[in-house]
Amino acid sequence: MKKSGFYSYFIAILLIISSCTESGKTKQGASDRTINNIQEFNDAIAKAKPGDEIILKNGVWQDAQLEISAIGEKDNPITIKAEENGKVIFSGNTSLKIGGKYLIIKGFVFTNGYTEEDALISFKTNDGKLANHCRITEIAIDHFNPKNRFDKSEWIHLHGQNNRVDHSYFGGKLNAGVTLVVRLNNKKSLENHHQIDHNYFGYRPNLGSNGGETLRVGVSTYSLSPSRTLIENNYFEQCDGEVEIVSLKSSDNIVRNNVFYESAGVLALRHGNRNLIENNFFIGNNKPGTGGVRVINEGHTIKNNHFQELKGKRFFGALPVMNGVPNSLINRYHRAENTDIIGNKFLECDHIQFGVGADNERTDPPRDIRFTNNIFYHPNRAQVFELISEYNTFSFSENQVVSANKGFQHKGFQTKDIKFSKDPKDGLFKNESYQPKLPFTKKEIGPNWYTPQKKYYQIINKNSNAIQISGNENDILFKTIKGAASGDTIRLNPGTYTFTEPLILNKSIVLITTNNSTPTVFTYDQNESQKPLIIIDNGGSLSVNGIVFDGSSENGIAQSAIATSSKPMIEHYKLKVNSCEFKNFDASRKTAFRAFKNTYADTIVFKNSIFHNISGNAISLDGENENRGRYNAEYINIDNCHFSKVMGSAISLLRMGNDESTTGPFLELKNSTFVNVNNKDLGSVVLLWGVQKLDIENLVFIDSGKGGRAIKYEDPGWAISSMDRISLINSGRIESFGDRLGTNIEQVNTKQPLTFKAKYAGYSASK
Repeated sequence: MKKSGFYSYFIAILLIISSCTESGKTKQGASDRTINNIQEFNDAIAKAKPGDEIILKNGVWQDAQLEISAIGEKDNPITIKAEENGKVIFSGNTSLKIGGKYLIIKGFVFTNGYTEEDALISFKTNDGKLANHCRITEIAIDHFNPKNRFDKSEWIHLHGQNNRVDHSYFGGKLNAGVTLVVRLNNKKSLENHHQIDHNYFGYRPNLGSNGGETLRVGVSTYSLSPSRTLIENNYFEQCDGEVEIVSLKSSDNIVRNNVFYESAGVLALRHGNRNLIENNFFIGNNKPGTGGVRVINEGHTIKNNHFQELKGKRFFGALPVMNGVPNSLINRYHRAENTDIIGNKFLECDHIQFGVGADNERTDPPRDIRFTNNIFYHPNRAQVFELISEYNTFSFSENQVVSANKGFQHKGFQTKDIKFSKDPKDGLFKNESYQPKLPFTKKEIGPNWYTPQKKYYQIINKNSNAIQISGNENDILFKTIKGAASGDTIRLNPGTYTFTEPLILNKSIVLITTNNSTPTVFTYDQNESQKPLIIIDNGGSLSVNGIVFDGSSENGIAQSAIATSSKPMIEHYKLKVNSCEFKNFDASRKTAFRAFKNTYADTIVFKNSIFHNISGNAISLDGENENRGRYNAEYINIDNCHFSKVMGSAISLLRMGNDESTTGPFLELKNSTFVNVNNKDLGSVVLLWGVQKLDIENLVFIDSGKGGRAIKYEDPGWAISSMDRISLINSGRIESFGDRLGTNIEQVNTKQPLTFKAKYAGYSASK
């Protein structure tokens, strides 16, 4: 008994010693080391050996530039990790560079900072050493942006070979630059076999410009060479940065088992050949701009993917098969050809188009596209697919169709009587013979310990708080807004609120009058600096109802009633104006509303409002005036407004250049009148350039645009536009690129004194 007990005790001691050897002093003399600052970090990296663990102490690491150059072993890597997952936070001016072999970086959070480098994390050191067989896992990058939305920086650059990025979260990228890039800028990065898997790519709002991709593999220069990157089991949610969510600019990649959820854009086979797109889920839930796979170049296989309720068109469509440029340069468009599209389900997707992009340059139609065993299901839509150019080299076999066109007949298609219904548990369309299942659950992707930050904007009026104030002192209003929560409503009693400085909003506020019969006026007491009355700054949005904005004061005219910050804004904003009056902004270039360069609105609305005695433009959305495809606002709605005695344009909205990577801007302009507006030589009452969706209806122009145009509209050929029910009385012409006009346009010129009741807008004006 005693001998047996001693033996058991001896074995237990050996096990404890063995356990300590594994956790404290690891194999081959490796060790753990907890570090507290950058100097200790650099010292630990210089001495790192295979099997070492370098542990960063919990806390905020501010303005940290880290470089890791070390060599681990396949079965004995060097690990750099957080003391506790998610509790080591990098902020401020930060960068991380990795070079060497068999390194693991784990558990860090990057937030509320920026980088002055090309990328926050680069798999290459300053001296050019590439990373090979290295891994970043369970990190989070969330709202890591500079102040200027067009200061380009990217979050991850993958160089070298056989590296992996997995189980991480990336969301809230607001500035220009791709979220994650596989760099193929030299031959050492070809045939790289990188793996990008189990990541959660969170929301990325519309950039309003090219350069907002979420993931890109390659570059046009080396696009015909193989990358062999594997992208699998990732979740892309509300990745709306630009048309290309994932942009493949290389060959021989695999994209499989990913979910694209409510993301406005497509997986673009932009350059390169022989890519496999398999078993992915594209779920739009009828959100505008949601798309699937855009086909360019040759040799691809698009197989067993699920496309559901996608609303995008053209480059944003469910399946845009593109025209090419004859003898195309490497960075333009090769035609789509020799591609197999097999076993896919297109379920209530609006636009499947062949020959997308056809124009005077892209005249080479797609060839040898083979559709086999696909299902096209849209019982409420007659058009199964749309032909933009010839498709006589396409082949179709064993495809099934359910559409509103009961007489649809086409070789290789069978009209079927099958139905799909949406499963309330997972939102997928299913029937008895087709029971799809998402390739993973949300718990299996990203770092399971991380909760993403809230979205970049607050919804206007989301709070129930309503604060009522009165008095003629601006301090009351300013103090109330300072103490308000984002989303609060402030009710203003009638009176004149005299400002001595601009009201700067960095939160969402609703301002509304309590008495419509007695005016509530915002004006300046003294305004020598001629600043706006209200400035929308980062984090700010404004809804305003029933206020008179008077630009005049005893000492200077306000620059604007409402303006964005004149400094770059990284965050989007919303502006909603109803039943307001804007008057007496009658000195040089003064405006009712101005959006400055490098600012961006999701929505701008002006309704039931009056603009008069204004020397500049009334509504200026022309800050982005370079030929780069950028613009200031996505959705603009102007309805039932009256403009009179405006020396500049009533509305100026610009998107210069011919970039095709964005959806907007969208403009609705209806039920409005223009009297004595912009009669300067070559002037335009309504100046629109590059608007991609336009709906103009029910307008009256009186004595306006006489030195030039009532409406000048320069649009891209693919724009969706309509202009109808417009009266031009003693006014300039409508000038448009292409035939955009309806049949109810009337031009009347009279030298008689004019007493005119607006025919459509319901506004009475006389001269």
